[in-house]
Amino acid sequence: MQLTGIAEDARQLDAADPLAKFRQRFFIPEGQIYLDGNSLGLLSRDASITLHQVLEKWKTGGIGGWLEGDSPWFTMAETLAARVAKLVGAEGDEVAIANSMTINLHQLLSTLYKPEPTRRKVLIDAHSFPTDRYALRSHLRLRGLDPDKNIVIVPAGDSGFLEEAAIEGALGDPTLQMALFPSVVYTTGQLLDLERLCRAARKNGVIIGLDMSHSVGVMPHALDAWGADFAGWGHYKWLNAGPGAVAGLYLNHRHFDPKGFVDAGLAGWWSVHKESMFEMSDEFFPGLGASALQIGTPAVLSMAPIDGALRPIEEAGLERIRAKSVAMTGFLTHAVDTELAELGFTIGTPREPARRGGHVSLRHERAQPMSMALRARGVIPDFRKPNIIRLSPSPLYNTFTECWKAVQLLKELATTGSYEEFGAVRALVT
Repeated sequence: MQLTGIAEDARQLDAADPLAKFRQRFFIPEGQIYLDGNSLGLLSRDASITLHQVLEKWKTGGIGGWLEGDSPWFTMAETLAARVAKLVGAEGDEVAIANSMTINLHQLLSTLYKPEPTRRKVLIDAHSFPTDRYALRSHLRLRGLDPDKNIVIVPAGDSGFLEEAAIEGALGDPTLQMALFPSVVYTTGQLLDLERLCRAARKNGVIIGLDMSHSVGVMPHALDAWGADFAGWGHYKWLNAGPGAVAGLYLNHRHFDPKGFVDAGLAGWWSVHKESMFEMSDEFFPGLGASALQIGTPAVLSMAPIDGALRPIEEAGLERIRAKSVAMTGFLTHAVDTELAELGFTIGTPREPARRGGHVSLRHERAQPMSMALRARGVIPDFRKPNIIRLSPSPLYNTFTECWKAVQLLKELATTGSYEEFGAVRALVT
């Protein structure tokens, strides 16, 4: 009866879903239940259209595309930035569409990290995304500093989750110059209290940055209201703009000069003030606002899908997207508790909706071969070492019934042991 009850719950939730109509706007791979949207979102018909429009402009107009028409490439990054700014709670001139997330982090560190003899350390967390650590360590080495001595790591609590109180205490260290935290922890799916952390950083005079790669597009943000100094994110996860899509960054107004100019740490052709760009002067004229951090010529073909990808999100509204996301992860958690708890699965994501991002992490000692077995049967999850299966339902194109079917397949695999056929493959790839 319980099985039937949860399946019926899924059916009713789908029937009442106000976002159900958006599913038809996406290309759903045939025969798949795609639950990997926090790694790479699916292609929307809107994004396909805007990409082909740019290709057509290039085909028919050549170099004229830079300055001609209603959407000239020369200002495409700024046009998109104004729209993305609304998703992150910022002003348009505080956001830039440029580069990749990691390059943007290097740029922001070069611009804002100003170590002093007694204040040069950077605070991060025990679960920080590896690329953030790589960038930070290499940047410190370039500055002639020892990363092992100048990176401070806040450990996770006994629960495995980060504790905001512990981070607040660590932010009181007078030797800190900067802090960098994720909005959503990529392993556990924990959503941090970003307003609380930014407030503590400002109180202690610490520059604070946020890696929002796992949250932009699936929930509202309020960077200006929180008081963050900088942030970065990609557009290929919840924002569905495609593999290698140009990333985004945020720089708070307080880091502009009185006239709105920003002297980028890493300067280049596209860091110059737009009105001075074609003077080809030997003298560098800083650009206005966050756009000064773009560095080089924008990758137009990789920006084009962002235009279309934003449209379903703008139409649906982040509040409704977040509400469905919370409902879906809550449904998944309940289904796992009911069907999988006695089969070795545990939930590795906070149960409180306010502390949960857009995905649910399941822990199982045989997570890797089980994840491979899911893929072979048409359910696409994500695996993270050593024992995590991430299920990431997108509010725009996934259904509650798909979530239920994924749990049922996990139950079948765990009950029959049929995932063990992938054990030998696991041994080869680990």
